[in-house]
Amino acid sequence: MSEHKLFEIKGLKTFFHTEAGTVKAVNDVSFDIYKGEVLGIVGESGSGKSVTSLSINRLIPNPPGEIVAGKVLYNGTNLLDLSYEEMRKYRGKHIAMIFQEPMTSLNPVLRILPQMNEVLIEHDGISLMKQLPEVLKCLNQLGYQNPKEE
Repeated sequence: MSEHKLFEIKGLKTFFHTEAGTVKAVNDVSFDIYKGEVLGIVGESGSGKSVTSLSINRLIPNPPGEIVAGKVLYNGTNLLDLSYEEMRKYRGKHIAMIFQEPMTSLNPVLRILPQMNEVLIEHDGISLMKQLPEVLKCLNQLGYQNPKEE
């Protein structure tokens, strides 16, 4: 294990304000992740696993949710202090989340290549045309027979 600390989550608290009162979905969660380390978060349904991940990625809908306390340090930068636009630069390129329903990540109405192009341009500044051979190879490995047509 590397001694380089990638993530430091300190005292993270995410609450949801409802008509019935405040739900403390994540209440004082702390952990570290070092380079090369894998962390699995397990627990019962409703224990706060997804809300913890959504909080780290700053994807909590506000309202009704709110990150009320804590720090989410990535390479020393507190992601909770970043503006929305600054945070977008981290998502997908430096940190990511695989949602419980990954099949909903792509828009089924749109073709795959334009959606991939958007990601490449947004995060790498590279157009799909420059990456096309590698992207087609990856799509073939995923089982797409004619990715240029999809």
